[in-house]
Amino acid sequence: MDTIYVFSGLGADRRVFEKLDFSGMQVVYVDWLKPRPAEALESYVFRLAEHYQIPKQGANVLGLSFGGMCIAELSKYYDFKKTILISSAKTKDELPKVLGVSKFLSLHKLFSGNQSRFANSKVLYWLFGLKSDEEQFLFDTMLADSDPDFQKWAVDKIVNWENSHVPVNCLHIHGDKDRLIPIQNVDYSIRVKGGGHFMVWNKAAELNFPIRNFLL
Repeated sequence: MDTIYVFSGLGADRRVFEKLDFSGMQVVYVDWLKPRPAEALESYVFRLAEHYQIPKQGANVLGLSFGGMCIAELSKYYDFKKTILISSAKTKDELPKVLGVSKFLSLHKLFSGNQSRFANSKVLYWLFGLKSDEEQFLFDTMLADSDPDFQKWAVDKIVNWENSHVPVNCLHIHGDKDRLIPIQNVDYSIRVKGGGHFMVWNKAAELNFPIRNFLL
């Protein structure tokens, strides 16, 4: 049975993948570690890979949003068998430009301090494309449970990301309604009509076939 290492996004955890079908595979969910003071992204992802004993050759990996960026960093030095990115960016050029960066900076402010004051935030719901009560509740719960220090550190790494290396053998699935990482600059493999930044949850049924076809 093949193993797949699954990286979640900023402000999210393994619960966001509950609707994806990983049957027939052994899943290792990569939970975020506490970043060290002023730790570089490269150092952090190496520490993460070592902690979860990700093989340097032949591993299957899946990354959502910031998790995909971490995989792109690792792929400079790790020879992954298959890489799947969802609602993510492979290089700095796929991240939004001036307008998008200002959104990230605003998001940084939203993620700073007491997360509970941003529960039920219509701004965040709009950015992530959340509509149903179920997905809004999941989002609020994950955000409340996440580490604010990690959030602030991660947003800084996103804003200042300089990667230009493109992972090989990569399936990149992106939604055409993603407001955080607009599809215009993304060299995607599969475009999901109406997919926002939370489509891993609310459009999981459309993601399952291409993911399983690619992996199995």
